[in-house]
Amino acid sequence: MDRKPKETIHASSNFPYEMYMDAPVWEVVNAAIDDLVKNGDLVETTRRDYIVGYICKKLGGLLP
Repeated sequence: MDRKPKETIHASSNFPYEMYMDAPVWEVVNAAIDDLVKNGDLVETTRRDYIVGYICKKLGGLLP
């Protein structure tokens, strides 16, 4: 069962992680979270885009 985003972010919104949404790391982090949710290791209580965005931000210093 594929998870669908809980809500779509629009460019006009005040989304703090928008700068990461087009980065390749976004898809990698999102897929990793999908895996964890699917196998029951993670239960999301926050919107997915905020979870992914926060992790991308934290990884920012490690990215080329």
